[in-house]
Amino acid sequence: MSVQGQCGYTGYTGYTQLWVSFTILLWTNVEGNPAPEIVRSYDSYRVYRSIPETEEAQNALDREIKLQESQCEFMKEAHKLGLPSDFMCHNSVSEEVLNRVKKAGLKVETMIENVGSLVREGEEEHRRMKRQTDTMKWDNYQRYDTIIPWMEQLAADNPSFVTLTDMGRSHEDRKILMLKVGRSPRGSQTRAIWVDGGIHAREWIAVATATFLLDKIVEVFKTNDTSTCDTQSVQSVDWYMAPLLNPDGYEYSHTSDRMWRKNRSPPPAGSSCYGTDLNRNWDVIGFGAGVTSSNPCAETYKGTARNSEPETKAISETILKYKSNIRIYLTFHSYGQYWLTSWGYKTELPVDNEKLVSLGRQAVDAIQCVTPSRSYTIGSAGAIFYIAGGASDDYAKAAAEIPYSFTVELPDSGSYGFLLPANQIKTVGEELWAATGVLAREAARHNTGPDPAREEEKREDKKLGLE
Repeated sequence: MSVQGQCGYTGYTGYTQLWVSFTILLWTNVEGNPAPEIVRSYDSYRVYRSIPETEEAQNALDREIKLQESQCEFMKEAHKLGLPSDFMCHNSVSEEVLNRVKKAGLKVETMIENVGSLVREGEEEHRRMKRQTDTMKWDNYQRYDTIIPWMEQLAADNPSFVTLTDMGRSHEDRKILMLKVGRSPRGSQTRAIWVDGGIHAREWIAVATATFLLDKIVEVFKTNDTSTCDTQSVQSVDWYMAPLLNPDGYEYSHTSDRMWRKNRSPPPAGSSCYGTDLNRNWDVIGFGAGVTSSNPCAETYKGTARNSEPETKAISETILKYKSNIRIYLTFHSYGQYWLTSWGYKTELPVDNEKLVSLGRQAVDAIQCVTPSRSYTIGSAGAIFYIAGGASDDYAKAAAEIPYSFTVELPDSGSYGFLLPANQIKTVGEELWAATGVLAREAARHNTGPDPAREEEKREDKKLGLE
């Protein structure tokens, strides 16, 4: 994920009530009743990058951002020295923050001059493309009302190999759908791959990439394409595809706040802040550890309890239902170009780290066959970034005992961040499509049942006092 704003990981634990200007728009609903909608502006915000080379420098950067938490936030924070940390600040405090950061010996590079301008460019492009078609295409970021009917139609049109599962409803009663694509060639012993996206609302490329792969996979099965080893491998397994896990937050990021991360759960007692970070809410070892928060206003708010959110409950129950067959769990986030392996709840490497990294490297090699210049950093989420408990990738491997669990932080590397232009959707999609054959071959050869490394990992956790 990315603080990562990235992926699933964010280093920002302060209030999200940034000093911003707001535009109040009035709209009329179908019954003719006016209702206010607040649109958050990101004008006068810049995104900066610094690469700490020492722990002292890293601590200094953390300290300065926290001192200005009402006007600055990390977009992506890496706690591994030598990796970039991106942060966004309002112009009113930028000079002061940059001066102090530079005094601490850190170099700072401006990545985005005006966040608001990029947001408007994306909105204008979306409106232009929307006038041309309302159908499901990948030259634009599609909305919930396009994605869900498209998924339902895929199931209706292809009943012999596509099965629709309504996993549940969000806080605002939107559908959370999953499609199983496959013919289960080995019956109950058919291996499977789970793919999801959109658990963090602002990471639009994650949803677009998941739907792109879903479309490609359905087409391969529909045409019975056996022209390459990859297409044969794709058909040797079943695919569980859930491209939009956080529909409420996703829609809110389109209508009101482009950088919204969480779901839209109502404020808990004593707070006025909406939303829970769904990637901190899973009922798994490490829940609440590291970069998580008990503050409802924080970007990494973990919720009132484990699995407190209807989205998390619905998705986790579905994963458990098919866990014996799912050999690979793949969740898309952005940004940063990282292929992240286990674990998130600790910095120690998994006992089967070599196996996980090896498959990740093969997948990235396949990506680079499409775009040779596309580099990904491969490795453990907790070791590269920081501890962040309660995430879906840890749940898949530790609770559901799925052998492989990957979080893929999609492009770019920071020039656009979460605001990747829609004209890059197809390129990113084709890159990840190239990796599906590699993943399918490994899933097909892996035995069904619990992760063979799980018991040894439990013993290691016991030694660390992490039971």
